[in-house]
Amino acid sequence: MEKLTIALLLLLLPLFLTAGAWPQPKFGGYFKLDHTFILARDFYNPKGDIEPLRTLGNYSTSLYGEFGFTRRLTGIAYVPFWVRNTLNETVGNQSGNVIEPGRTNDAFGDIDLGIKYGILVNTPVVLSATLTLGLPTGDPDNEDGLLTGDGEFNQLLRLEAGAGLGKAWVSGGMGFNNRTNGFSDEFRFNFEIGYKLLNERLLLIAKLDGVESFGNGNAMEGNALFSNNLEYISPQVEAAWKLNDKWGLAYRIGGAVSGQNVLAAPSHSFGVFFELR
Repeated sequence: MEKLTIALLLLLLPLFLTAGAWPQPKFGGYFKLDHTFILARDFYNPKGDIEPLRTLGNYSTSLYGEFGFTRRLTGIAYVPFWVRNTLNETVGNQSGNVIEPGRTNDAFGDIDLGIKYGILVNTPVVLSATLTLGLPTGDPDNEDGLLTGDGEFNQLLRLEAGAGLGKAWVSGGMGFNNRTNGFSDEFRFNFEIGYKLLNERLLLIAKLDGVESFGNGNAMEGNALFSNNLEYISPQVEAAWKLNDKWGLAYRIGGAVSGQNVLAAPSHSFGVFFELR
């Protein structure tokens, strides 16, 4: 069960930490209060085949923010201040008796702090580099395997490029994630395309995130929060509606279409965002 909880939370992480290639303007920012949930009855096993599992749920409420210290330097933070993991009870088909009771765990999650540097800014094609540090602030020791933290300190270095095309934009990047405590390092990639509609009040965005393991670790698959040698390809679709120049609402759906040691179920995200310009 630890392996499945591990896979669930790692799958959600890139949805928050892909900030795009553009740094925020000086003293500008983007801030979002988000609630994401996923209910899974199946998962991709280490061979990539789908297997059933006892229904597992994750409900995560978080704050995400980007702030421009200069026109090139942007700070990024992801703070999951409330994470609730659930494991449904098992009931006999004929007797109706509870075979295994349900389990829950409510705790703080792992914080991620990052810094983005604009290598090329105010050009037709922008280029930036981002360093993200994963801090072990969650719960890595829940006895039911419903963990909210991995107990490790990891470092993700990502290079991203983007271009604006009128009301459309495109962005993509790749990165290397150094993991500690015996976990395999990872290659990560992301791609995003978006378009502005209705006087630029409606934003439609399509994303693709992926993780490939280097297979160079020695940790057990079920150790701590993140499963070792986890891989996936995850498409996502997002819609954002600007209520005015500063406030807006957003919805996103995404999930793994292939992978190993990862849940085979979509995640849903609802958020309120604020733009500082």
